[in-house]
Amino acid sequence: MQPLYQAVLLSWSVPPAATFALALTALVYLRGWFLLRRAGLPFLPLWRAVSFLLGLLSLWVALASPLDTFSGFVLTAHMVQHMVLMMVAPPLILLGAPLIPLVRGLPIFAAREFAGPFLNWPPANRIGNALTNPIVAMLLMGAAMFAWHTPKLYELALASDSWHEVEHACFFLTSVLFWWPVVQPWPSRVQWPRWAMVPYLLVADLQNTALAAILVFSDRVLYPSYTVEPSLFGFSPLHDQAASGAIMWVLGSLAYLVPAIAIAVQCLQPRPLSVEDAPARKREPSPLDSLPSLPQRLSFADRFLRPRMSVRAVEAISFLLLFAIAGVGLAFLTSVSSSDDDDQVLRLQQQSGPFAVAVFGQNGNPDSGPATFSVLVQDRDTQETLLDASVDLSAQRSADSSSTTSVTATAAESDNKLLQSAELNLAPAGDWTVHIAVQRNSASADFSLPLHVVKPESGVAFPWSYLILFACAAILLFVYVRRHRMVNTAQVEQPVSTQQ
Repeated sequence: MQPLYQAVLLSWSVPPAATFALALTALVYLRGWFLLRRAGLPFLPLWRAVSFLLGLLSLWVALASPLDTFSGFVLTAHMVQHMVLMMVAPPLILLGAPLIPLVRGLPIFAAREFAGPFLNWPPANRIGNALTNPIVAMLLMGAAMFAWHTPKLYELALASDSWHEVEHACFFLTSVLFWWPVVQPWPSRVQWPRWAMVPYLLVADLQNTALAAILVFSDRVLYPSYTVEPSLFGFSPLHDQAASGAIMWVLGSLAYLVPAIAIAVQCLQPRPLSVEDAPARKREPSPLDSLPSLPQRLSFADRFLRPRMSVRAVEAISFLLLFAIAGVGLAFLTSVSSSDDDDQVLRLQQQSGPFAVAVFGQNGNPDSGPATFSVLVQDRDTQETLLDASVDLSAQRSADSSSTTSVTATAAESDNKLLQSAELNLAPAGDWTVHIAVQRNSASADFSLPLHVVKPESGVAFPWSYLILFACAAILLFVYVRRHRMVNTAQVEQPVSTQQ
């Protein structure tokens, strides 16, 4: 394999918080799936668990693989990432029938006190039915797809890592709603007849085709950021845009048309009534109507649903410990800065000798202290990425020539293995100059990047992730207290109403 392609395949940027959340979701699902299978429930064969895990894996790949690393450089990589988020991960996850296994996989206290009552809460059912209505789901997904591909919002997502994550969340969540009527995961209710999913998917394909055609046939680059970034693979931004549109056109159409054909064939086939069909039709209301009573029909859960108070206390304490461990872990991983290069921007792009160099660093004036810089070295004439070039970085303070620091950049310090990264200590504040020395064989060149280093703002960053954790804990406590107060009130008033 060529070194360039090998470096591309090694350019992974693993998000710690998302990885932790997906791994925790997989554990909860597998626990619930195992308990339900052990109880003899016939609606969760092994292939559903495999499908759910593949869906989570594809979601993680979209967020951690080179597709994310190169999304700011290559529009084609960004488009494939979006397709995985919208057309691969959601249907695979829904094919795993995740609702009941996820609820059953929770600690019994959480399932009984929160998840079960929420799923039986009439407003939640009405909102869920409204969001999964095919018309609403299609409009939401189409709005998210077209809105985030407008130049203004697309550039916002490229410029900000936080907005990039919001964009991904919109794509994934609206796509889950879109694929819900198509997959119809057990035990949800059918709102439209099965044959209606054929035109439903065809209309979605028309939306996809319209957006893809805009990218393919546009005579100008729609997203200016790709004209500023250096070309990594030797094709122009306009060709990159056309290629991304073609991939979206072909693969996206397959994602919609193949299920449409399968559903059409399924509807055209005669289906004789059998004894097995009767229970399925009677079961259509689904366990969601009486989820808290579902485990009462399962022998393995009887001892948990009618326990003594001491057992309930143990369950509550166990849930609190698990909630605290998982919540604090997720909040910590969200608050710490990850090692990815998403927040770096192009600070310098120059040519000297046989080299073309692009230097990436912190946006705006860097704070006094450690600062990371990444360098891309390319051939000046062919734009070929030179992975074997040596890069030395040094920083010198303008007011004091003795204040210098130097380090050798390596690809091991960068998520993008086409870049060579290193950390320089820019302290104290003031005017600095970063020198980049590039050497390859007998050729060498020097580049300079002037910087104005400022004092870091005083104070501690606001702990948003921990605040969200405390807010979630407060909501759960409020729900628990309110629910039990209503239950106790109903029990007290029951004898009075009986006497009347």
